[in-house]
Parts: sequence; structure tokens; C-alpha cells
Amino acid sequence: MNALFRFFKSVHLAIVVILAITVLSLLATLVPQGLDAEMYRGMYTPLLYHLITVLDFNHFFSSALFRAAVALFAVNLAVCAVDRLVRQVKKGSGRRWGPDFVHVGLLVLIAGGLVTSLTRQEGYLRMGEGDELQVTAGTTLRLVSFRTVLYDDGRPRSWISTVEIRHPGSDQVASFPIRVNHPLRLNGINIYQASWGRQDIAVFSDGTGAEVAIADSESLEDGASTWRFIHLDHDPDGQRALFEQYQGGRLVSTRKLDTGQTIGAFTLVRTGNREFSGLRATKDAGYLPVVAGLVLVGAGLLLTFIQKRRDRAD
Repeated sequence: MNALFRFFKSVHLAIVVILAITVLSLLATLVPQGLDAEMYRGMYTPLLYHLITVLDFNHFFSSALFRAAVALFAVNLAVCAVDRLVRQVKKGSGRRWGPDFVHVGLLVLIAGGLVTSLTRQEGYLRMGEGDELQVTAGTTLRLVSFRTVLYDDGRPRSWISTVEIRHPGSDQVASFPIRVNHPLRLNGINIYQASWGRQDIAVFSDGTGAEVAIADSESLEDGASTWRFIHLDHDPDGQRALFEQYQGGRLVSTRKLDTGQTIGAFTLVRTGNREFSGLRATKDAGYLPVVAGLVLVGAGLLLTFIQKRRDRAD
């Protein structure tokens, strides 16, 4: 047990693990993250392809290899922290708690980072004025207005998305402006203002008098076919809507629609474009532990600084 304790308390182990994490992280930056596994088959040699997929290097920061290295560093740090804490308690005078705060803070930071890598969820919402989305069970988000604030020279300074939130079982509607660096926090979900832009719109009649509006990159289902709206095509014959037809996930045709033409039961009524607000929604259970860890590390560094100044004064 003593040998095992000395191994995990070793400064050499800490150096090796930190170097390993650093080198592996740098290597991971050379590999595009998050692509489909088959994409790497065409980008690398067979050997590199197998190494990337087996080691999960295409999702490195959530891979078992990265988590194992971080967990080993956490064990090393925890053993060192406990050993030092015991020695500080036994010490009669001249106790220095700053490094202990730093050690504990780093452990909390690591725990928060691991929780984030295991549980973090993220999605991108592209909404136009009047659009409504369900963000949690029964809770809906509606974009009331979107405004771009400009500098005097015309460059965008900020974007403001004013949204309404309706909670389940309540007729009350709360309004909230989402601005850059001022997210909306809603039932554990943070919604950030991420971008803005313009998108093409195609509006169809479904045969019953109801209208169905879809934006570029969205799809229309018609029996066995899925029609994906690409964009509005401007040519000498006028403005037409370009669609791709998929059956069973396979592209089978492309088609340009004029107003009045149909796709199955849907008739194209009109086309146009609109501004959209790009909102990023994240749910991260590791956020609070990370903040607590940073506070502890900061407090430890401040306490160490104060103690050092006091020693010099003496």
C-alpha cells in the first residue's frame, strides 16, 4: 500500500500525465473533430483511419482515452491534496492553506469538466419572427422580434432577439431580450445569441387552404419522397425554388418550381426571404462545478499571495 501511495503521490507521475494530456490534445487539434467515421477513411491512410476510429480521436475530448488520462491526473492530485492536508493539520504553527485551496479547486474543476464531457447537450436554433419552438417539455419559445444594432460605420455591434416564453399549465407569457453575452437561462438550458443572417423562404398550400412555410435546408414530406429546399435560384426566367428529391435517403432528382407548380399535394404559393436569428441552446450540468473550482483556485492563489507578502514583511 505504501508503494501504491507513493506512486500516485509522485510528482513524476503528475509531469508524465500532464505531458501526455498536452501532447494528445495537440494531436487532436490536427484531426477534424465530429465528422462521420467514413469521412476519415478518405482523408487518411488505412492505418491512421483505424487509429483515429479505434481511439475515438474524432471525438477526442469526450473519448475514453482523454477521460482516463484526466481521471489519472485527478487521482494523483487528490492523493497529493490529502497528504498535504493531513500534514497541515498536524502542523502546529505556520499553516499555509493556499495550496490546499488550489488543489481542491483543481479537483472540482476536473470533476466539472468530466461532467460536461459526459452530459453536455448543444443545439442550434434558426428562427424568424413569429417562429415557435418547444425547448423543454411543455415550455415553448417564440421569437417576437429580431433587431441588429449597428455602429456608425454600418458594422453590426449587437443582435437582440426578443422572445416570449410560455410554461406548461400557465397562460402567462414572459418576455426576454437575448443579447450577445446576455443569454436566457430557462429550466437548466442557456440560450445564447450566436449569429444572424438571411434565409430563403418557400410557402406552400397543402390543399386544405392551410399554408406551410419552409426555409432553405428544410424539407417537405410527400409520401415516400422527401423534398429538401436548397435555395431560390435567380435566372433569366425569373426566381424559382430549387428542390432535391430523396427516396430512402438517396438523391433521385432535382427540380425547380415556379409559383403555382406542385409537389404532390403541395402547391407553391409564393417565395421570398427573411432575416433570421441564430440561437445556440446548451445544457451543461458541469457549469456550476467549474465556476466553484475557479473560485476555489482564485481564493487559494490570493491566500498564498497574502501569506507570501506577510512573510516578506516579517
